[in-house]
Amino acid sequence: MRKYAIASVLVVALAATALAAGAKYYLEMDTVGNCSVVDSKPSASSGMTIMGDKGGYASKEDAAKARKGMPKDKCRGIVG
Repeated sequence: MRKYAIASVLVVALAATALAAGAKYYLEMDTVGNCSVVDSKPSASSGMTIMGDKGGYASKEDAAKARKGMPKDKCRGIVG
């Protein structure tokens, strides 16, 4: 029975790691010009514009770094 419990924990841990590895972060600009980093791709009908890498960033830190690298006239403000 102990083998099955250990195997179950291992499977859950691997699944969680796989989901985290597939996570993407997006740099978006809202309708008034504020920029933010989000963890889901904005829908086409949301009014949000994806800035930087349209395919998303592998980490929140990478997306934040891209936000800091944006020209000053791109983002009116920073949200989040």
